[in-house]
Amino acid sequence: MTVSDAPSPAALDQRHGRDSLEFTRLVNLSDAVFAIAMTLLVLTVDVPDVPADELASALLADLPQLGAYALAFALVASQWYAHRKLFQRLAFTEPGLAVINLVWLGIVALVPFPTSVLGAHPTATAALAPFLSLFVVLGLGYIALIARAQAVDAWVEPLPTPVYRRTITAFALGAAILAIGVVVSFWVPWLALLLAVLQSAPVVLVLHRSPAGYRHWF
Repeated sequence: MTVSDAPSPAALDQRHGRDSLEFTRLVNLSDAVFAIAMTLLVLTVDVPDVPADELASALLADLPQLGAYALAFALVASQWYAHRKLFQRLAFTEPGLAVINLVWLGIVALVPFPTSVLGAHPTATAALAPFLSLFVVLGLGYIALIARAQAVDAWVEPLPTPVYRRTITAFALGAAILAIGVVVSFWVPWLALLLAVLQSAPVVLVLHRSPAGYRHWF
């Protein structure tokens, strides 16, 4: 970092180290939003209100809702895991990171709504496209968090530019696969769902090709 690249005293004053109350509050808020969103997902599954002799068929009719719940839970859980790994590598937070994180959490909190719609209409493009689009935006939001952390050098230890580029490429690939799923949902809904299920595999493969010391950063 050159003298001209060095942060100003005002910028330094807005940085909060990982041992500070502000850092802890941001992490706790993030975990709380994820926990609430993941818990609310179960409310997207209806409890059958039918006579006992019709219960078995009613439970079978709930399978699409259970499938939507399971998919959404897995996708949100993967976002939480990635967020946890990111914050393990941060030396501090600052206003830019906090704002991006808050916007990102706002999108996480929306997940139960499109999940409920998808459970009710699992093969409808009008349900599937918004569901997948929401996770595309979440993927892009996570990339924005990484980019901001790199821009302000917020890491506990420096992240080399080649590794940073590989990391961005990996998560951009995941978002791109979901975006393809949005397009595919207009013609082959089941294939779009399959892409959503498998989208994390290429991300893991690309990240695994990072140098050994950075392979488990994200």
